[in-house]
Amino acid sequence: MLGMLAFGPAVFAVVTAAIMLIVFRKKDPGKMAVVFSCIAFIFGITHIVCEFFPFEYTGPDGIDYIGQAIVWGLMIQSILYGTLAAYISFAVVATVSAVRALRKGRRTKGTVSLILAWICGFVICCLVVTNIVRDVNHKRNIRVEVREVTAAVDSDGDPAAVILYEIYNDTKREITYHSSIYEEVTQNGRSLSHAIVKGPEELKDSDIKAVAPGGSRLVRKTYKLKEPGAKVEIVLRTYGGDYTYLTGKYTPK
Repeated sequence: MLGMLAFGPAVFAVVTAAIMLIVFRKKDPGKMAVVFSCIAFIFGITHIVCEFFPFEYTGPDGIDYIGQAIVWGLMIQSILYGTLAAYISFAVVATVSAVRALRKGRRTKGTVSLILAWICGFVICCLVVTNIVRDVNHKRNIRVEVREVTAAVDSDGDPAAVILYEIYNDTKREITYHSSIYEEVTQNGRSLSHAIVKGPEELKDSDIKAVAPGGSRLVRKTYKLKEPGAKVEIVLRTYGGDYTYLTGKYTPK
């Protein structure tokens, strides 16, 4: 329900643009094209700033403030949807008016309006493509290797596996294993749950510790075994599933 509220401003923007096109359809198309293109330009710039230079949540930390962080996220999403919808809607309305102006011989206003209306769209497309390329390169510059898979006994006395990874960061910024890697660990197609197994203190919470650019870190993960002695299948991907870092089957030793 809260997620649907984020689309409210976007719907309002589309409806407003349509109504304004109808209300001012008999006005001077050259003048209206300029007005609509300026409105589109303003919304386009606002969307670019919010999308590519986001306002991060800087409120208090802790579980008691998760609700505030969620509301903040929904508010930002609402702004993004609203500004993008408003930009596209008014750019389309400006285009309709600009075409009418061109047909009536007002070439300067029509041409300027078209350029002003869609220049932000061109910038947004360029930024999106740039971000996609940058994101792909970032993901490809992260490597993960399985150092060992060891049989153990967890705190409940049940069979467990200790998996020791090494993650390499060849990107240009700090990363963590937890934020970069989506891990699937199974036995015969059945997911394994996390286990508590005592280990070296220096590897405690290693999955959430930062890995500096050009550096690497050992990461220790532990799982309850469903079938002791059976192979453990490990698949490491990005959270979006668009890039696979590692896949293989290992026998706990």
